[in-house]
This record gives sequence, structure tokens and C-alpha cells, in this order.
Amino acid sequence: MPDNFPTDESMETTMPEEMVSIYDAPDQFTAELICATLEAAGIEATIPHLTIGPASGLFPHLGLGWSREVSVPASQVEAARAVLQAELPPEAELIAEQEVDTLTLEEAEERIRNL
Repeated sequence: MPDNFPTDESMETTMPEEMVSIYDAPDQFTAELICATLEAAGIEATIPHLTIGPASGLFPHLGLGWSREVSVPASQVEAARAVLQAELPPEAELIAEQEVDTLTLEEAEERIRNL
């Protein structure tokens, strides 16, 4: 057998982790928002069957969609549920934080341009 012939060990592949549906959103926008929230928390999240063919781009405009479920890997179900069940800070706390942060959008954009 040639030296560069793949061995059984090098041909091993890992099966993708089972995805578990954790949230059934009322609409596509909410599903995408939940998915983005989980991803921002470092949790892999997907909306199964989001794109199925060339006409799928019309579905959100028609109020239709193949799926509004948000799925995460089985190993991240508990963490995802914890993120989704976390309480939002009170509005007064958000306002106080905003008052402390005096950076404007224009200043933030300028900083990014100067990087």
C-alpha cells in the first residue's frame, strides 16, 4: 500500500451533533432575533429549512416560512434556555447606563474608521 494512502484513522469523521428545537417563534423576525441573541451569547443556533430553493426569499414578505423554530446543539440546550429565560435589566438601569456612556454613533464610527 502506498505511504500516502489514507488510513482508517485519518478517514474517521465525527457525526454532527443532534440539533434540538428550543423555541417556536410566532414569526420569522422573532425566530431570527432569538437566533441572533443566542449566537451573541456564544451558542450555536439555527433556523432549520430557512432557505429551500430560489423562491424562499419571498416567504417572509408573504408572511410564510418553512420553519420558525430555533434549534441548538443538544449539548447547549440548557445554556440556551438560560439565556432566553434571563430577565432584562430594568429600564431605569438601562437609562443610567446610557447616560454614563456619552459616545455618540458618529464618534464610534470614526473610531472604527481609524483602526
